[in-house]
Amino acid sequence: MRLHILNTPDSLSRCKAVVENSDSLILIEDAVVLSPSIFSDIDTGTPVYVLLDDIQRRGLKTPSNIKALDYIQFVDLCAAHPQCLSW
Repeated sequence: MRLHILNTPDSLSRCKAVVENSDSLILIEDAVVLSPSIFSDIDTGTPVYVLLDDIQRRGLKTPSNIKALDYIQFVDLCAAHPQCLSW
């Protein structure tokens, strides 16, 4: 059970090769632009989150199948995973 933290759109190509069903993924910084199409690249059973502040700053809307988190929830998500990988 790992948390994959993606901060650029290019990081998805490296990350998706190692994402397992028990993992979670959060899009932060510029990677939030992936939110509308993320499930075309990864399993739909993988929980995907987006950092609320970053998606709002870019004028994007959070897709209904992705949960937006504030910074406190992001810290809680990291704490809930024994391993966090930044891409």
